Amino acid sequence: MAETRRARLVLFTDGSSKMRALKLSRFRVIFIAFSIVALFGLITYSVSRFLSQRFVNIAMSEVLAENSDLRENLSSVRERLNEIDGQLTLLAESDDYLRVLADIPRIDKDIREVGVGGVEVPGIDYSDKDKLVSKLIFDIDKLEREIRLQQQSFLEIRRQFADKAELLQHTPSIRPLKGCYISSGFGRRRDPFSRRWVHHSGIDFAGERGTPVHATADGEVMFAKRAHGMGKVIIIDHGFGYRTAYGHLDMFSVARGQKISRGQKIGELGNTGRSTGPHLHYEVHVDKKAVDPRDYFFEAYADITKIE
Repeated sequence: MAETRRARLVLFTDGSSKMRALKLSRFRVIFIAFSIVALFGLITYSVSRFLSQRFVNIAMSEVLAENSDLRENLSSVRERLNEIDGQLTLLAESDDYLRVLADIPRIDKDIREVGVGGVEVPGIDYSDKDKLVSKLIFDIDKLEREIRLQQQSFLEIRRQFADKAELLQHTPSIRPLKGCYISSGFGRRRDPFSRRWVHHSGIDFAGERGTPVHATADGEVMFAKRAHGMGKVIIIDHGFGYRTAYGHLDMFSVARGQKISRGQKIGELGNTGRSTGPHLHYEVHVDKKAVDPRDYFFEAYADITKIE
């Protein structure tokens, strides 16, 4: 039978020649070595776990701080988007008005709601509990498509205006004078002299004598002299079925047959003819029929500030 091998551990005491011998079996040596390795591993694991948790906590604090800043930035972006949306609403209102002037049908409300439904952006998890980012992306996509629609609409209007440029230039579009108020409107009213109800075929602007009067569209002067009841009156033929008349003038600045541009001075406000005080009687005729001149005040698009 073979002998069991043993390990011998010799110990010397400092300052003494005595020595001790400790006999260890092979199993004990392996056990002690394993225990030391296990203890070292446990200590290493505990230290690394502690440090890892510490680093994770620090990182989480930084992430939470960044997340708070991000939310503030997103709120700021949300406010800016709301401002842009408001501006687009104003553009849509102007667009509707311009399309009426250009004789183009208005864009249906359903078509303007081009953002409904949204488009998912690759890489974004829309199932995330935090809906702020996904809602923001949805709104940005909606605004982008609304802007594209508005650009296309303005391009269509521009083309239509270009095709009708001559017609628009000859269409009465501005007030005939500045700084005066309408003292009598179009339609039935009591005659200031007879007190009977009569049809008033234009509108009256009350103002100071000598106030410049301007042509409301391009055309040609077909009449510039005194007329019964209207005093000194100018009639301009604008073509395309449009004519305008300017009565009770104090003086003329143009003559019959003269070519006239919109905004050009043609006379001055006066009190000639059958009149109770200084004012301008202004008429617009379409195909020889008097219409309400207020339907032909488009100063926003034919700027009266550019008159001579």
